[in-house]
Amino acid sequence: MTKKAPAESKSVEAVKGELVVVDKKLVDEAVVWIRDTALANIKKTFGEVGEYVIQKFFQDDIELAKSKNPSKTASFRALVDRCGTLDFPVSKTWLNNAVGVAMMNRLLPQSTAAFKQLSPSAQETLLPLRDPARVEKVAEKAIEGEFTILQVRKAVRRERTRMPRDPRGRHPTPVITRTLNRSVKAFAFEGGKLSFTKADVEALDKDQRKDAVKSAKALIEKLEGLVSKLEKS
Repeated sequence: MTKKAPAESKSVEAVKGELVVVDKKLVDEAVVWIRDTALANIKKTFGEVGEYVIQKFFQDDIELAKSKNPSKTASFRALVDRCGTLDFPVSKTWLNNAVGVAMMNRLLPQSTAAFKQLSPSAQETLLPLRDPARVEKVAEKAIEGEFTILQVRKAVRRERTRMPRDPRGRHPTPVITRTLNRSVKAFAFEGGKLSFTKADVEALDKDQRKDAVKSAKALIEKLEGLVSKLEKS
C-alpha cells in the first residue's frame, strides 16, 4: 500500500503581479486558534451580557423581555440610549442582539440545539425568524451545509417569505424599509435637537469636512439609484 504524499504546507500565489509564498500551515493554525479561543470568548461574553440584562432589567422573565409595553421596558430603553457614548461604547444593535440571543438560548434549552453551536454572528442573523422552531430548523441546515454568514442570511430571507402574516395582517418589514427607516431616524430629531448640529459641523477640520462631503454625496448617489429602481419596479 503506497503512502499518500504529505500535503504541501506552503504554496506560491500571485499577488499584484508578484509571486509570494503562502504558509498554509500557519493559516490553518491561526484559523483553529481564533475559532477555538477568541471566538469562544466572544460567544461567552455575548451570552453573559444577554443573561445579565434579562435578569437585572426584566426580572428573569422572557415574556417581560419580549414585551413592547413602554412602562415595562423603560429602564432597558434608557440603557440602550446610553449606547455609543464614551462611558458605554457598545452599539445598540449589539446590546439588543445579545438579549435576543440569550432569550433564544432559553427557548431552545437542549444543550445539543443547533442554534447554540453557531457563532454569535450566525445566531444574530437568525433572530428575525423569532419562532424557536424556525430558528432551529435553519440552524440545523446551516451546520449541515457548513453555511457562510451570507448563506445563513439567504436562508433566513427564504424562511421569512414562508412566515405567516402577523396578527395585524402585515408581513415582516422588508430589509429595504427597515434600513431606510433607520437612516431617516439618524437624521431626525433626538432629544429635542437635530442629530447633527451646526456645532458638530464646525468641530470638523478641513480634511474631515472633505471626507464627510464625499461620503454624503456617495450616500445621495446610492439613494437616488435606489429611488430609481423602486420607481421603475
